[in-house]
Amino acid sequence: MNATDLVTSVKKHPVVLVCGLICLVCAGLLYYRSEEISDRQAEYATKSAEADTILSNVRNSANLATQVGEIQALSAELEGRLVRAGQLALNQQYFYKLESENEVKLVDIRQANQSSSRSPNTLYVGIPFSVGVQGNYTNVMAFLGHLETGRYFCRFNSISLSNSTSDGKSGTMSLSLSIDLLGTP
Repeated sequence: MNATDLVTSVKKHPVVLVCGLICLVCAGLLYYRSEEISDRQAEYATKSAEADTILSNVRNSANLATQVGEIQALSAELEGRLVRAGQLALNQQYFYKLESENEVKLVDIRQANQSSSRSPNTLYVGIPFSVGVQGNYTNVMAFLGHLETGRYFCRFNSISLSNSTSDGKSGTMSLSLSIDLLGTP
């Protein structure tokens, strides 16, 4: 096959020649751009995950205003149930109120100093109290129940309950408590 035969063959089938050239160019482009396919797939996966997150946020934002209102109401309720460490008189008044409601006698009530090991990022701390109470068994247990379910969040560290006959009455119980009330410093 010489050059003249090749030229005549091209003149007879120009469409085949053009299609062949286009296929060669496409194969070359595919070879050189094959590295970009994996990059594009990774980019697609990232964009798809981002789009899913945005769509999820849009779906969840439908009730956002009500949820924010509920959270603010719960936060206000929580703030109302906190003890303030600096308000010693109000803190002790809580125990005196429980004393009168449960017909027990407060023997001792002390607000202890907070430990200095508190983290500076902590919003709430336990305010320690030592409480001593005397009364009959039913009233002492009612006092404990009111502490547990009362206005403030309470954690019992130690409880000591004993039969007390110091006042000459039988059936009198002595209760010593070491508790923490959740509060702010």
